[in-house]
Amino acid sequence: MKTNQNDSLNGSPVSLDKDKQDLGGTRPASASGPHRLLMLALLAGLLVMLGTAVWQRFSEPELVQQVAHVSAQHSQEEMSAVGRLMEQVSQNPTDMDGLLSLVNALVKMENWEAAENFARRAIELDGKDPRPLHLLGVIQHNTGRHADAARTLEGVIALRDDPSVRYSLGVLYIYYLNDKERGLAQLRAGLALPGISDSLKKHIQSELDKGEQKASAGDAANGQQ
Repeated sequence: MKTNQNDSLNGSPVSLDKDKQDLGGTRPASASGPHRLLMLALLAGLLVMLGTAVWQRFSEPELVQQVAHVSAQHSQEEMSAVGRLMEQVSQNPTDMDGLLSLVNALVKMENWEAAENFARRAIELDGKDPRPLHLLGVIQHNTGRHADAARTLEGVIALRDDPSVRYSLGVLYIYYLNDKERGLAQLRAGLALPGISDSLKKHIQSELDKGEQKASAGDAANGQQ
């Protein structure tokens, strides 16, 4: 299966490495139910932003789970890798790719505070680059700030509209912010974007069908009262 060109934003792939021993992460959140669905959407969007094809992760869901269920134990090699990234960023504070690599590594470790600090530094470096904003949205969702995450992801699509980000927003509004109409609107907008891959279209359509069926059932029940 070929990667659709419009599914990917230009950007260098980042490594998912471990940070230093003094940057301890928290235990991963549950990946069941709506959380797992949203994490899949967010990670898929993040992979697009960082130059990885969406369809690969949808066709290999175990890879998504591998990121979502990161172990609390990290090797010395992984910690050294994050140490090298920190040194790289220290020596060249304007290296956007280095900053994104570091943030992505900290996200994998679930060291949310450090990840957010570096993500905000990347945003200050280039406010027109959607990649650090997307990372910030992932961080905010995982730290329970769902309304903030939605606002951040709205900022991402204002810079560069993308169906995977629309998917993330749809899931976020429907399952976490109790705003089904806004969530369905985001899913419809994502589905209408040109160049959407077949795999992503299938996932968006599935969520859209479920949401519209529930809305129709609710309207029918209200009409009988």
